[in-house]
Amino acid sequence: MEEILLLDWLPVKTTINSENYIEELTELRKAIKRERRGKLIHGVLLQHDNAMPHVSSKIMDTIHDLGFECLPPIYSPALAPSDYWSFREMERPLRAKRFDYFKRLEKEVKH
Repeated sequence: MEEILLLDWLPVKTTINSENYIEELTELRKAIKRERRGKLIHGVLLQHDNAMPHVSSKIMDTIHDLGFECLPPIYSPALAPSDYWSFREMERPLRAKRFDYFKRLEKEVKH
């Protein structure tokens, strides 16, 4: 809730699947450990939508193994309540800008 800890881009025309979601969760745990020292001990509440890769038994086992607690899926499969705040705040500096290349967009979002 303090700031974005991990931002990753899938290659164009790539769909999230269990394997790359597990990699993201593992990277998220590393980012929390690195950027929020001592907070893992208090637990991590993970909220995500109920898309198939997110609720598979493989993912749920990984979430448990990483020590995360998964909140129940929310009503909308497309947007978690946390996304409303995050994306609104990220959108403001990008409003009305056009990007010719994906790399320019990526650089601006990271900034």
